[in-house]
Amino acid sequence: MDKNELNSMEPDIIDFEDEDGNTISFEVIDYVFYNGDEYALLVEMTEEEEDGDKQECIVCRVVAETEADNEETETFIPVEDETLAQKLVDIFNTKLADEEKEDE
Repeated sequence: MDKNELNSMEPDIIDFEDEDGNTISFEVIDYVFYNGDEYALLVEMTEEEEDGDKQECIVCRVVAETEADNEETETFIPVEDETLAQKLVDIFNTKLADEEKEDE
């Protein structure tokens, strides 16, 4: 699959429910493997972005499972360990910066 095919693919959208029962949608920006586990960087999807507004980002561990009907599913579990989350954010930032350099 080349970069044009990747860019034309539909984004991965993950919905979470907050403590008030509201659905919050996040777009998966990227995936990385770290210490044998897969992680995803998710950015909150908003209706409109104002200049200077910061979008909420979360890092989740991705757990792949196979259902009884052999359908594969992924569960996204937010990383609560702040040290691990910061390490993963640093990895994502480095990876995304390297990809931007390649695109130039």
